[in-house]
Amino acid sequence: MANKNLLLIGSESYVCKDFLERYGDQYEVVVGIDYPETSESLEHYLSIDFRENDSFEKIKSFLKKLNLSFSKVVFASGINYMNNVFSVTSKDWDATFNVNVKAALFSMKAVYDYLSEKAAVVFIASQEGVIANSMRVDHGPSKSALIHLAKNLSADYSLVEDKDIRVNTISPSYVKTDANSGFLNSYFGHRLQARIPYQRFVDLEDVSHSIQFLLSDQSKSIRGHNLVLDYGYTIV
Repeated sequence: MANKNLLLIGSESYVCKDFLERYGDQYEVVVGIDYPETSESLEHYLSIDFRENDSFEKIKSFLKKLNLSFSKVVFASGINYMNNVFSVTSKDWDATFNVNVKAALFSMKAVYDYLSEKAAVVFIASQEGVIANSMRVDHGPSKSALIHLAKNLSADYSLVEDKDIRVNTISPSYVKTDANSGFLNSYFGHRLQARIPYQRFVDLEDVSHSIQFLLSDQSKSIRGHNLVLDYGYTIV
């Protein structure tokens, strides 16, 4: 019988919460890792600050105590300081890459022994890893690195004989949430929407359905791929 345990890294994000609402009942055990001290909905939860050096040892210890294996993993941790070349600091740059990229790589190293023989992993990247935007001088490159990390991991995992691990990324455009509804409905939001060929912003539903597809066996041949959700924003 296939393992049906799910690990969410960045579990308190809008993306992961929406995914759990829609698909959580398909999993036997859901385990969360994120920065807030507690989780509103998850019994098995670890609070982690990926800017600290001992984060990954804490993950290993946490998973060892749980004694579970996981067939599905979603990595949705990320920060975005909205910097340009003039405002970015070395501290901002290091923090962005520590949380957005380094955490993905070393979380996978920490989790590896607890992955099932067949496992699917989805990283949440961004359209800003595909095209450049102003005020994203640290965030965009970090998401580009995350997209490429999925390719490198896929190449490395292809050499593993006792496990079949597939890794892909999803790059959403501006996703409508309670936090940004004011901006997206503002004059500037309407100007932004006018640049999108299909004149629509991405919904959380769009992201959740895409995560579910990449975690399912329907996508078993897709490896190291970046799925862009943007209603055409990045094609023009």
